Amino acid sequence: MPRSTFVYVSYIRTTPEKLWSAQLKPEFKAEGDSLCTMELEPRGTAVKLSITHTIERDPSKFIEAVSGGWPKVISNLKSLLETGSAVMQDPYPN
Repeated sequence: MPRSTFVYVSYIRTTPEKLWSAQLKPEFKAEGDSLCTMELEPRGTAVKLSITHTIERDPSKFIEAVSGGWPKVISNLKSLLETGSAVMQDPYPN
């Protein structure tokens, strides 16, 4: 079966517990079910976050959307956890 996948890796200065808790937000659905895997690996004073998002469809408009959306969301989450404030107040600019 065809498959589309996007993997995004970020390093965030926080604890695994805070990062995992911040990630537990519901995802929107499009094109059916998808699988999102998040791996957290402590690295000194930071945590390596790897996100793999897969859907059993190729090509996938959903994967295209999340590959643009995840970097914005994670960038904002990184700033929030490291500094206490988000960079973008609207994580989805037009």
